[in-house]
Amino acid sequence: MKNQKTLILTAITVFGIYFILSTLFKGMYTIQSGTAGVLVTFGKFSDDVKQAGLHFKVPFIQDIKIVDIKLQTANYVGQEDAQDDDGIVNNPQIQVLDSKNLPIGIEMTVQYTIIPDQARQILEQYGDNYFFKYINPVVRNIVRDVIGKYQAEEIAVKRSEIGKEIDVQLTKELEGKPFRLENVGLRNLNLPTIVLKKIEEVQLAKQEEQRLAMVEQQAKKNQQIQTIQAETKLIEVTTQAKADAEKKRIEADAKSYQITAEAKANAEANKLIAQSITRELIEYMGIQQWNGQYPQTLIGSNSQGGMLLSLPNTTTNTSAPPSPQ
Repeated sequence: MKNQKTLILTAITVFGIYFILSTLFKGMYTIQSGTAGVLVTFGKFSDDVKQAGLHFKVPFIQDIKIVDIKLQTANYVGQEDAQDDDGIVNNPQIQVLDSKNLPIGIEMTVQYTIIPDQARQILEQYGDNYFFKYINPVVRNIVRDVIGKYQAEEIAVKRSEIGKEIDVQLTKELEGKPFRLENVGLRNLNLPTIVLKKIEEVQLAKQEEQRLAMVEQQAKKNQQIQTIQAETKLIEVTTQAKADAEKKRIEADAKSYQITAEAKANAEANKLIAQSITRELIEYMGIQQWNGQYPQTLIGSNSQGGMLLSLPNTTTNTSAPPSPQ
């Protein structure tokens, strides 16, 4: 009987130790990086949001709700839902109407994160399915409102402007909410065929306009080149004419100077010659020029105007005349 009691006490002790250890281990939990934990006590969310690491809770009384605080991505692509991945939700493209009620398909990506300290607020307001209860409707409504202000033809041209406007509107909408917008990117615009054709026509017209503008610009450039060449040629001709005229003027001045100088020299020589001529010199030069022949006649005039002397033709003595006696 005593042994039986001992066995019972031993079993109770072992069970107690097991219960205590089991309870202790059940009260331990781990929060992974990129997630946050919110304690739930009898269905009430705690204000104390647990960060990554080892934590404790009261077994059978408290529970833990895990919230993913990593970057979340929402894709709006294609015509049908696609399989979701960890932190990625794939939805069909957003169908909207432009200002003329033409249907347009918007393919885009929205990235956001949960503010860790406000994880309790998310669970209280939206639960685990916060994306489809809040994020998705907000994104679709803002895209419709923004795109509805533009015509389909403008959307393709103002794609960057529209993307920025959607980003601004979403950021404003999420202010004060437990979410933070990280990025908005327009991926593709699926426009109606009639709009695409019109856009193509406009682009072709712009290209033709640009081509004509380039042709006109080239023509103006060629005209400018021809004008410059003509002006350059005129300058060259004018410069050459001036140079030739200047050359002729210099040559004329030089010739005039030469003639003047020669005239002055001749005049000066004649003056000197005239000053140096004497009767004796004239007689001497006459003797130097005599060929040794006497003249056959000597013509003179008297009161009756007749020949004074006629000499016979004699042989000329080439020797010098005899000295006077």
